[in-house]
Amino acid sequence: MGQEEQKEDQPFVVHVGPLVIDVPRTVGYYGGIAAALAFELIAPELALFIAAVPLVKLLKRKDAGRAERAVAGVFEGAMKPVGGDAESVVRPEWVDEEKKGENARPRKSQTR
Repeated sequence: MGQEEQKEDQPFVVHVGPLVIDVPRTVGYYGGIAAALAFELIAPELALFIAAVPLVKLLKRKDAGRAERAVAGVFEGAMKPVGGDAESVVRPEWVDEEKKGENARPRKSQTR
């Protein structure tokens, strides 16, 4: 699970194959986009781009080829202004496993 998730959030996280879906955040994310589009606060093209952010983040896999990583990097840079650096609401399971591994490792203190 992501760092922001707590034990009481676990019942709302669904595993679909290799994906982990945080249901409340996903509904809120896509519901917010739909509401903004319905009230004509954003253009349909922008809504489509914002909706694609979590899906494009799935391209950035450990075993992805060079071309796939390059495309993911370009899209990731373009997504920064619309919150593309936030934690994904739909993510591969291995992302959570890597975060657990990073948290378990002791950090080296910097001495100067």
